[in-house]
Amino acid sequence: MKYFTPQLWISFQGARRNAALKTWGRRLEQYRKSLEKILPGLRPGARRFFRDALILHDGTLARMEVGDRIDDIEGAAWRAIVNRRMARVRLFVLADVVKRRRIIGKCWYTLEYKQIQRIDLSFPGDLELFPFGLGPNFGHWGYDELTSPKQRLFRHEILFSSGASITIDFRDFSFHRRKPAKERRKR
Repeated sequence: MKYFTPQLWISFQGARRNAALKTWGRRLEQYRKSLEKILPGLRPGARRFFRDALILHDGTLARMEVGDRIDDIEGAAWRAIVNRRMARVRLFVLADVVKRRRIIGKCWYTLEYKQIQRIDLSFPGDLELFPFGLGPNFGHWGYDELTSPKQRLFRHEILFSSGASITIDFRDFSFHRRKPAKERRKR
């Protein structure tokens, strides 16, 4: 991660907290400027998602699917199946919905990456940040960055409060958002 590093996150907890907050503000502004160059290469829905740098902050990674046939795991095997393989990644994240700086509920986000070039999962991570819970886990979704290492290739890096990270290089991205089932029934 270039802008929202583990070291910056740790510095929020120390004696130099005010300096870290200033650094955070500068880096957030730099990140938003870099995004303006990257976003036009994405479809409109993907642009909407990545434009909000903190949309999933403090969310929970509930599930990660990686495979060649993540939509057709029960399907019949036939001879031509080898030609139909296509690596994809799908993340399911439960996050707060924030409006005017207030949490107004929860929402499920399903992130789907296609035309994958690289997937890197670092668990538990190189640096332990803020572990929480009885056993090893990812912890809160901390910060994520979208960069473009080369033309028409995008990199989404995610840093979790445990220090774990996920990096996905992709060419196509989509997301869906929905309220949890319990909240949908209330209405």
